[in-house]
Amino acid sequence: MALITFDLNGTLLDPGDHANVLQHAVRLAMAHTLAGDFRPFSELIEASGGQVPDEQPAFEDVPAGLDRLANAGHELAVITNSSRATGEQHLARAGLLDRFTQIASVEDVQVYKPHPRVYELVRSDWHVAAHWWDVLGASAAGRRTVYIVRLEPLPPTVHADIIVDRLDELDIP
Repeated sequence: MALITFDLNGTLLDPGDHANVLQHAVRLAMAHTLAGDFRPFSELIEASGGQVPDEQPAFEDVPAGLDRLANAGHELAVITNSSRATGEQHLARAGLLDRFTQIASVEDVQVYKPHPRVYELVRSDWHVAAHWWDVLGASAAGRRTVYIVRLEPLPPTVHADIIVDRLDELDIP
């Protein structure tokens, strides 16, 4: 069976009212990575006019989708731009932490997604994300990819091996 990694914010967890701040923080993270400068994601969220949310609920399709993949024998892990502590806290509060064998954070490699070093944190077979830039990075790092269409279709220059509208529709061979 496969080892499958997942993006956290916006893929598994719904940022709700924090979505715009998180997206701005991600753009800052990418720019800082390109400039060779790493800053904690919480600092980038604050620079974007927000605060790290106390919790984010799971999207409604996530628990059943994760259970379906685990019941098929797949191992599940997370790679997040958040700190490991924040990622674990958000997963625990969403009732999902026990479904994952690993929680990896960009803080360990001091670059943000979609940098290829991030995907080496967990040598997975597949990476699942709802962000085209994450699919692009994982694919470039040699991972097969799944895109969950939560916000927008993939740009024509980005390829995913599987595209689904909901995680509970996903079958990994």
